[in-house]
Amino acid sequence: MSTTLASTTFAAAFVTTFTSLVRAAAERTGFVAKIMVNRWMAKQLCDFTDHELADIGLSRSDVREALDGPLHADPSLRLAAIARGNSMNMNSVVARRAESVEFTPLVRGREE
Repeated sequence: MSTTLASTTFAAAFVTTFTSLVRAAAERTGFVAKIMVNRWMAKQLCDFTDHELADIGLSRSDVREALDGPLHADPSLRLAAIARGNSMNMNSVVARRAESVEFTPLVRGREE
Protein backbone atom coordinates (compact mmCIF):
# COMPACT_ATOMS: atom_id res chain seq x y z
CA MET A 1 0.00 0.00 0.00
CA SER A 2 2.76 2.46 0.90
CA THR A 3 4.58 1.67 -2.37
CA THR A 4 1.49 2.65 -4.34
CA LEU A 5 1.10 5.84 -2.29
CA ALA A 6 4.78 6.72 -2.79
CA SER A 7 4.61 6.15 -6.55
CA THR A 8 1.39 8.21 -6.78
CA THR A 9 3.01 11.04 -4.82
CA PHE A 10 6.11 10.86 -7.02
CA ALA A 11 3.98 10.90 -10.18
CA ALA A 12 2.02 13.92 -8.94
CA ALA A 13 5.23 15.74 -8.07
CA PHE A 14 6.69 14.88 -11.48
CA VAL A 15 3.59 16.15 -13.31
CA THR A 16 3.56 19.36 -11.26
CA THR A 17 7.27 19.99 -11.92
CA PHE A 18 6.96 19.15 -15.62
CA THR A 19 3.93 21.44 -15.96
CA SER A 20 5.82 24.27 -14.27
CA LEU A 21 8.79 23.81 -16.62
CA VAL A 22 6.55 23.79 -19.70
CA ARG A 23 4.72 26.90 -18.48
CA ALA A 24 8.03 28.71 -17.83
CA ALA A 25 9.33 27.75 -21.29
CA ALA A 26 6.12 28.97 -22.92
CA GLU A 27 6.30 32.30 -21.07
CA ARG A 28 9.93 32.75 -22.06
CA THR A 29 9.14 31.90 -25.68
CA GLY A 30 6.32 34.45 -25.66
CA PHE A 31 8.66 37.07 -24.17
CA VAL A 32 11.30 36.44 -26.85
CA ALA A 33 8.65 36.54 -29.59
CA LYS A 34 7.34 39.86 -28.26
CA ILE A 35 10.84 41.36 -28.31
CA MET A 36 11.40 40.12 -31.88
CA VAL A 37 8.12 41.66 -33.07
CA ASN A 38 8.86 44.95 -31.31
CA ARG A 39 12.36 45.02 -32.79
CA TRP A 40 10.91 44.43 -36.27
CA MET A 41 8.36 47.22 -35.73
CA ALA A 42 11.07 49.59 -34.47
CA LYS A 43 13.10 48.86 -37.62
CA GLN A 44 10.08 50.00 -39.64
CA LEU A 45 10.62 53.47 -38.14
CA CYS A 46 13.79 53.73 -40.24
CA ASP A 47 11.50 54.07 -43.28
CA PHE A 48 9.80 57.15 -41.80
CA THR A 49 10.83 60.60 -42.94
CA ASP A 50 12.45 62.97 -40.45
CA HIS A 51 9.22 64.95 -40.33
CA GLU A 52 7.16 61.84 -39.53
CA LEU A 53 9.59 60.86 -36.79
CA ALA A 54 9.44 64.36 -35.32
CA ASP A 55 5.63 64.05 -35.23
CA ILE A 56 5.96 61.15 -32.82
CA GLY A 57 8.72 62.81 -30.81
CA LEU A 58 11.71 60.92 -32.19
CA SER A 59 14.71 61.56 -34.39
CA ARG A 60 16.56 59.15 -36.65
CA SER A 61 19.41 58.98 -34.13
CA ASP A 62 16.91 58.03 -31.39
CA VAL A 63 15.76 55.07 -33.49
CA ARG A 64 19.34 54.00 -34.21
CA GLU A 65 20.22 54.29 -30.52
CA ALA A 66 17.30 52.05 -29.51
CA LEU A 67 18.11 49.45 -32.16
CA ASP A 68 21.83 49.42 -31.28
CA GLY A 69 20.99 48.03 -27.84
CA PRO A 70 21.45 44.36 -26.97
CA LEU A 71 19.27 41.86 -28.85
CA HIS A 72 17.54 40.74 -25.65
CA ALA A 73 16.40 44.32 -24.90
CA ASP A 74 13.04 45.55 -26.16
CA PRO A 75 13.73 48.66 -28.28
CA SER A 76 10.12 49.85 -28.00
CA LEU A 77 10.62 50.53 -24.29
CA ARG A 78 13.69 52.64 -25.04
CA LEU A 79 11.88 54.52 -27.83
CA ALA A 80 8.92 55.25 -25.57
CA ALA A 81 11.24 56.64 -22.87
CA ILE A 82 13.09 58.80 -25.42
CA ALA A 83 9.83 60.14 -26.90
CA ARG A 84 8.49 60.89 -23.41
CA GLY A 85 11.69 62.75 -22.53
CA ASN A 86 11.61 64.67 -25.79
CA SER A 87 7.98 65.58 -25.15
CA MET A 88 8.75 66.94 -21.69
CA ASN A 89 11.64 68.97 -23.12
CA MET A 90 9.40 70.35 -25.86
CA ASN A 91 6.67 71.27 -23.36
CA SER A 92 9.15 73.34 -21.35
CA VAL A 93 10.32 75.13 -24.54
CA VAL A 94 6.72 75.92 -25.52
CA ALA A 95 5.92 77.15 -22.00
CA ARG A 96 8.95 79.47 -22.02
CA ARG A 97 7.99 80.85 -25.43
CA ALA A 98 4.40 81.41 -24.31
CA GLU A 99 5.60 83.40 -21.30
CA SER A 100 7.75 85.63 -23.49
CA VAL A 101 5.00 86.46 -26.01
CA GLU A 102 2.03 88.72 -25.33
CA PHE A 103 -1.28 86.95 -25.73
CA THR A 104 -3.57 88.31 -28.45
CA PRO A 105 -7.00 86.67 -28.81
CA LEU A 106 -7.64 85.14 -32.22
CA VAL A 107 -11.22 86.42 -32.33
CA ARG A 108 -11.58 90.19 -31.97
CA GLY A 109 -14.11 91.40 -29.44
CA ARG A 110 -13.77 88.38 -27.16
CA GLU A 111 -11.50 88.98 -24.23
CA GLU A 112 -10.71 85.90 -22.18
